[in-house]
Amino acid sequence: MVRATARNVRAEFARRIAVVACGVLLLTAVWLQHTTIVAAAGELRAMPLWIVAGLVGVGLLERAVRVDIYRSLLGSPTYSDAALVHETGAAASKGLPMGGAVGTALRWSVARDRSIPTSTFAVALIATGVASVFVTWTLPLIALGIDLTQRSPESMDFVVAGICATVVIGAIAVWTVVLGSDRIHRWAVERCRRICARLGRRFPGADHVDPETGIDDVRAGLRTVAARPWGLVGRTVVAQLCSAAVLLIALRSVGVGADLGNVEFLRVYFIVTLLGSFIPTPGGVGVIEAGLTGALVAAGAAPAGALAAVLVYRAVTYVMPIMIGAAMYVVWRSRTGAGAPAAEVSGELSCLPAGEVVALSPAPLAAA
Repeated sequence: MVRATARNVRAEFARRIAVVACGVLLLTAVWLQHTTIVAAAGELRAMPLWIVAGLVGVGLLERAVRVDIYRSLLGSPTYSDAALVHETGAAASKGLPMGGAVGTALRWSVARDRSIPTSTFAVALIATGVASVFVTWTLPLIALGIDLTQRSPESMDFVVAGICATVVIGAIAVWTVVLGSDRIHRWAVERCRRICARLGRRFPGADHVDPETGIDDVRAGLRTVAARPWGLVGRTVVAQLCSAAVLLIALRSVGVGADLGNVEFLRVYFIVTLLGSFIPTPGGVGVIEAGLTGALVAAGAAPAGALAAVLVYRAVTYVMPIMIGAAMYVVWRSRTGAGAPAAEVSGELSCLPAGEVVALSPAPLAAA
């Protein structure tokens, strides 16, 4: 009895520490980007109020679409729960170094607190990641194809098209094999069993967990999503087009007009966004701004107008999600207290199998 009480006290203390740590990380994310926030706020103040309202509206629409994707994949919880899971993770992944892992862990702990099964969360995480990869590489290919109907192709166009097509076709082939192969399924089960056995040396009871059920649930869930993928893919396309619309509206509002056509803009935007997914800095900060501005100038936009529009774009699609996620986390914790699990290590060990699957999730999800 005394030992059980002591374990409960330690678990409660660990939960409280985790809650405080998550809050500090999210507030740190806002502070680390204060230079970008100040610069972007200055550009927003110079714009007419109705344009700013329109830009914020499109930015909020993008967030709403991404939250709705999570809501549908998480078994249709309340919209506020889905928003909490998605936006708190997005704030961490966009604002912190190595934020992808932090964002995934934060999403997972919030999902557990909202009584969302770990296997369901793993399906949502992997499915959104795969859809993001597919759309991120497909849209530049489409934009490039449309652009080539209006001009002669260059050697670099064939290189970009070849790389994008290879990744898209390869991703489809890989996931078809992964979901259909019993051999890969057995390998995943055996690997998870070995991990649980190693964890059992440190966490008593972990070596008795059988991961096969969790992996079977995740596999079945992914197969269900793959059988009807177009709703997920379509909403992912809408979210990315909303992000592009923010930059295009900002460009037009600062006077960049006919010198940058819509088709050429889309080609530049999607290719730079694609390259930005490989940048190791939090949310691509600094590099995205420089890359987008340089690409827009090379495509015909005036330097001052391009820079101003990019700063506004980053304020809406980068700074605003960080602040929304941080605020939602603080409000949530203030209402629920510190008793909910937040990345606890001594709680329910049933989370271990799907936790292994979460570790395999595609990186682009973190920036969503």
